[in-house]
Amino acid sequence: MGRGSNSSRLGRYNKSILLTELRRCDQASKAMLTQRSGLSPQAVSRIVDELDETGLVRRCGQKRGGKGQPSTLYTIDPSGAYAIGVKVGRRYMDLLLMDFGGRTLGRISHKYTWPDPEAMLPKIGRGLADLTGRLTTDQQRRLMGVGVAMPWFIGEWARELGMSQEAAEKWRSIDFGKTLAELTTLPVFFENDDSAAAIAELLFGCGIEISNFLYVYIGTFVGGGVVINGNLEPGAHGNSGAIASMPVPPSKLDSASSQTDEPADGVELLNRASLFVLQRHLAAHGIDVADDIADLDKVMDRARPFVDEWLADCADALVHALCAAVCVLDPEALVIDSQLPRPLIEELTARVAERLERNPPPGVMKPRVLTGRLGAEANAMGGAILPFYSNFVLDRTVLLTGGVPQRIRV
Repeated sequence: MGRGSNSSRLGRYNKSILLTELRRCDQASKAMLTQRSGLSPQAVSRIVDELDETGLVRRCGQKRGGKGQPSTLYTIDPSGAYAIGVKVGRRYMDLLLMDFGGRTLGRISHKYTWPDPEAMLPKIGRGLADLTGRLTTDQQRRLMGVGVAMPWFIGEWARELGMSQEAAEKWRSIDFGKTLAELTTLPVFFENDDSAAAIAELLFGCGIEISNFLYVYIGTFVGGGVVINGNLEPGAHGNSGAIASMPVPPSKLDSASSQTDEPADGVELLNRASLFVLQRHLAAHGIDVADDIADLDKVMDRARPFVDEWLADCADALVHALCAAVCVLDPEALVIDSQLPRPLIEELTARVAERLERNPPPGVMKPRVLTGRLGAEANAMGGAILPFYSNFVLDRTVLLTGGVPQRIRV
């Protein structure tokens, strides 16, 4: 985040600055917040008192030592606000109830072979009612909205998903955003799923220490988000970080050579650095984890050689794409996360880091390569965070508001 401003016109932004610093520090006095934010002591005192009165922060003790009276310490109050996140994915859907501290209070999950909007919408409606009902009447008054994290182009890449053209056409013809917004009286906010995951990483993951990074999430497909100066940069069309479409050399996996319609001169990154590619490679060698990538642990004894082949191929493709991105964005770090079992995503991150160390792009500063901290939780958490962002972040280009945003594309 940037430094705060003492202008009264930026009161809302200053409030977000202090809330962000409190998340980073866990607890802080007004004097500490003054030093970290660049705001005047009077402004910090006024804003913290207001946040305390509204229940978004609470007193959590005193700091003793030094001259004068002990300082009162403040921290985020998890019960100050609540939100529901909806992750609409290509293989599964999660609904998540979250408090202001980032703790998950309830979850509802659905798995499917491919996403059918007509089947999903009633389940979302029932899930919203269920999760809302788990809150007390007072807590429901602090429920700030529903955040939806979903791919913009679910109807595309039907072949990779095994989706029929009829099913893909449903996504092209339905106004999913408008229909979903009619399921609740709460405000509804939409964001690309991997951009939402980048927001979650910013607030609850590596973003606690770094403010400029390219986020990469390997799910059924691969996507990302661009964080600059502590803010998600959505791009002119809300589609920045769409690395799935970046061109890379063709895969060397024997399972890819059987895909006769893949061009010989190159493919898109999603055709190498995605879980559907891993599942396809394992299936080609008689190992089926198509229902749930979490089942990979159960068959790892047989799967390990083929997982290693995919990790090497995936890392090579990622480095090819990320070197180009580094030249354009000049990020402080590359943050890589996934639904993969934790040891495997850490291994993939290490392979990418080793390849960048061995062959860094010339003429640019080499970024750090970090493993994301949220794993399979990232997308749903990102969705749940969107209502908080709408109220506590000045830069409203980070998200979409108003129930039926123009930027959503399904």
